[in-house]
Formats: sequence, structure tokens, C-alpha cells
Amino acid sequence: MTLTNCYTTLNEFKTQVDIDDTLDDATLEKLITAMSRVIDDITARRFYAATETRYYTAERADYLRVYDLLSVTALKTDEDGDRTYEVTWATTDYDLMPFNATLDGEPYRWLETTPDGDNSFPTGLTKSIEIAGSFGYASTTPAVIEQALFLGANRLLKRADTPLGVSAAAALGQQQVIIRELATDPDFMGLINPFIKRW
Repeated sequence: MTLTNCYTTLNEFKTQVDIDDTLDDATLEKLITAMSRVIDDITARRFYAATETRYYTAERADYLRVYDLLSVTALKTDEDGDRTYEVTWATTDYDLMPFNATLDGEPYRWLETTPDGDNSFPTGLTKSIEIAGSFGYASTTPAVIEQALFLGANRLLKRADTPLGVSAAAALGQQQVIIRELATDPDFMGLINPFIKRW
């Protein structure tokens, strides 16, 4: 199994839990993957970057909430509701907000039109805005999220007095159980609480 969009590497995790053999590598990779997705589920966001095209409906002509946007490749709007995005915006038509998000290690959460821009967001039209770009909380895993994964995965490993290959494998099929348990764990939640998306 190859780790994809996970919040630590196999070697880093093995160092953390003091494992120096390869006997349980497949199980550990499943554990790392499961814990990464548990963190996604609890926080309602993801901590890796993905290149995607997303669609939005604007409530205001000068403001668009986007959440967890890292960069914009292209922004287009549909002005007449035919789902053809005929207007391509210049980067001078909008600001990524908050201004200093990247300096603070955070994603952009909304867009605002610029005072001298040529365009505004169409309102009253569903799915009228198309944004191609990079989405996610961060392009590299925040250190706190990696520590949360270590903590949660370690507790999962130690939850039973059976050999690693049995206890971990049995728990992996119970992701909702894991989520409920970790959601009541003050140490784990103390780490990820600042990252939970507040709708």
C-alpha cells in the first residue's frame, strides 16, 4: 500500500512508536491512512493540497466565501445562467482574503472584488462561479496535525493487549467508533480544535 494524502510518513510514524522492523508495515500504513481520514472527518477539512475546479453560488456581488483556497489558476463567471463560464477574471478583479493568510500559515477563506476591478459576482444564479486552483488547508501538513495523528494512532495501537497485527487491524474497520472515542479525548481534541471548520 502506498500512503496517499497522509499526515506523516511510515518511517516517521515507526520512529515515533519505536518500531524498527518491517513486519507490520502494511498494517501501520492502513492505520496512518485511517487516522488521516479521521482527522479530516472531525475537522471538516483536509491538510493537503489538491488541484481542482470548484463551483460556487454568490450571495453578494462583492464577496464570495470559498474556504481553504491556496491559490487560483483561473476564475470565471456565468452571467446568464447557461452554465457556460464566458467571463474570465483578471487577478486585478479580486483579492484573496484574508490578505495575510499565507504569512499566518492559513488558507484563503473568501474573495472580495477590488475597487477598480471590471467584474462582480453574479447573484441570483446558482453555480455561476467557476474557480480552478489549489484547495486544502495547507500544501504541507501542519506540525500540530502530525502530532495529533501520532497521539490518536498510538492510542489506537495500545487499546488492546493483543499483538499489533490483530489489535490494529481489528480497529481499522471501525472508523466511526474511532471518531467517537477521539472526539471525547481532551488531549487529541486540544490539538485539532483550532483547525475545526466553523460553519
